[in-house]
Amino acid sequence: MDKISNSLSVIINELNSRQIVDNNDVAQIVDYAKPTVDDLTKYNLFNHCDTESYGRKLIHDTGNFKLLLMSWKPGDFTAIHNHGSVEWGCVYFFGNAEHRLYDVANNELTLTESNSFKNGDIASVCGDLTHLMGNSSNKEFFTLHIYGSNILSENISSGAKVYVPENRSLVTTNGSAYINMQEGLKLSEHSFNRISQEALLDYFNLVKPFYYRNNQHDTIDRIELFERRPDLFYLQ
Repeated sequence: MDKISNSLSVIINELNSRQIVDNNDVAQIVDYAKPTVDDLTKYNLFNHCDTESYGRKLIHDTGNFKLLLMSWKPGDFTAIHNHGSVEWGCVYFFGNAEHRLYDVANNELTLTESNSFKNGDIASVCGDLTHLMGNSSNKEFFTLHIYGSNILSENISSGAKVYVPENRSLVTTNGSAYINMQEGLKLSEHSFNRISQEALLDYFNLVKPFYYRNNQHDTIDRIELFERRPDLFYLQ
């Protein structure tokens, strides 16, 4: 097994030493440890296959918390998703990332914030945070993700919800949030078309490059139909 860097060891040891952790704690720990690009480069998955919409590499998993590195080629994005049973966590950015924040109320998904994070930023994460992130630049970068729970001792990302507007569906997974999720990663799937028009059109604009690079023209045609005629998206 590869030796874990000093900065990651600090994060792991600090989290292991605490019975209760919250978002402020984990952000302060990461800020103190100050992980570097060199500490994490060996975990990058910039060479992930094009059918995966970003690189996802598990670094360490104790059961109640885990560290992962996400690698972002130009055009890589997640689907719209939350984090299941995760109670606390953060993302540390090693590049400039596009970000969307959503609200899910009365079983309807709406876009609430469009922003970006820059190199060195730390963003908090919890299970019911519904968001999307990715790389709209022309440069590769990666992000360090820490997810944890004070209650669960395993499967802390279980029950993650992934919204798939291009298929008018909602998928649950064990944490994966790829665009065009492989069937083997899905725990369940059912129809879902309660998405605001603003959120719908913004999402399509972000994910179309993924489908173009994979020559998935049937999906592109369906997206472009919904862009021209959003009313068709809401038909049962």
